[in-house]
Amino acid sequence: MITGGVTIYNYVMLIGNLVEDVDVRKAPNGSNVSTITLAVNRPYRNPKTDQIDTDFIDISIWDELCDIAATYLKKGSKVAVKGRLKVDKVTLDTGAIINKISIVGERVIFLSSSNTKEEN
Repeated sequence: MITGGVTIYNYVMLIGNLVEDVDVRKAPNGSNVSTITLAVNRPYRNPKTDQIDTDFIDISIWDELCDIAATYLKKGSKVAVKGRLKVDKVTLDTGAIINKISIVGERVIFLSSSNTKEEN
């Protein structure tokens, strides 16, 4: 999108490890979809615990991308994900409305071995 001569980007790049195996399911529109969770370490130590904190980030991947990921990736696989932020308004039981931020994965780069899950 170009606004006033300035290009605006919604671009996210993450590198981390899969928390669980890729589980492909059907979306209501008939497309294959999977929500993967990526464990991403922060680049610094927590001064209170002297440990490296980890963020767990949900990423949705679609169609052929999730089929390929389900074939070649398993829990613990290291991947790079390129995608975009998605913001949904969610109404809580209390009536409060919050923004739920997730990632829509557009590309997954395998950084671990390329063996299928069955071979590992």
